[in-house]
Amino acid sequence: MKFKLSILVAIFTMCTSSNVNTSELKIVSLSTTHTEIIDSLGAAENLVGIDSFYQTDLPIERVDAYTVTAEDLKLLNPDLVVVAFDFNNIIEGLEKNKINYIVLPPAKNLEEVYFQIQKVGEIVQKEQAATSIVENMKSKIDSLIKNNDFGDVSVFHEIGYSYGLYTVNQDALIGNIYNILGINNIANLEEDIYGSGYPEFTDEKVIEANPDFIIVGHSDYLNKDLSTRPEWNNLKAVSSGNIYFLDENLANNWGTTTLQLVENIVLTIGESNKKTEIQISYLLVSILAFMFIFNFGFKRINRRTKEKV
Repeated sequence: MKFKLSILVAIFTMCTSSNVNTSELKIVSLSTTHTEIIDSLGAAENLVGIDSFYQTDLPIERVDAYTVTAEDLKLLNPDLVVVAFDFNNIIEGLEKNKINYIVLPPAKNLEEVYFQIQKVGEIVQKEQAATSIVENMKSKIDSLIKNNDFGDVSVFHEIGYSYGLYTVNQDALIGNIYNILGINNIANLEEDIYGSGYPEFTDEKVIEANPDFIIVGHSDYLNKDLSTRPEWNNLKAVSSGNIYFLDENLANNWGTTTLQLVENIVLTIGESNKKTEIQISYLLVSILAFMFIFNFGFKRINRRTKEKV
């Protein structure tokens, strides 16, 4: 454990004492989030290995973060390995092979997102770029929070279905985003025995809560038509068409695209709310117009009746 905690000091000492340039610091990133951050900071030249899910045309070695071993990574001769999850006991292997690494686990709130961007900025010596990105994100997200009022609207956020129905609570980043936006996440207080923020849920609980919106953050296309699930066709979100599919990487990452994630949620629920308000206003206007016409017609009929009498 001491080895892990002293990584950053060791890296910076190495860079100073051996005159290693930023472009010569070789990094393997085992998560799309941290690859995204490094790329956004303009430090992609540092990457000698990235997870296979990150989309880029850069000629960088691809590795499967789920199955790769420390021995595999040793062949890339990295100065540092950035780890988000301990897949395949990778941490134990890195320590055994004396490979420097840092663990940056999934962020549970926006402050942790900002912290990790700044931390990666320190590692690749792009502190100013990291600060600029964070300040821009904070400013825009704060503006979105301030300028949007969703009222009493509820949402169910689905992250898995085929192998069990899974959702997010207040301990997950997206759950935290719903909270700060004032959106009622029906699973906000659902307990997660693993403390991950992604508890298992049940169809019965979704049906009982009857959410206004359902947002799906996975690519399980076998179950894309939610109306075919038993009794789900009666849900408000299903009957009104308020079902939205988020890009899986956007839904699962916690890096610089978190701003885009917040914007998508605001746009998705905000635009639908506006449509609903317009529909309600139109309905009220139609009712008032009908009442006026009916009342006007009734008075004319009544007047004619009196004239005949």
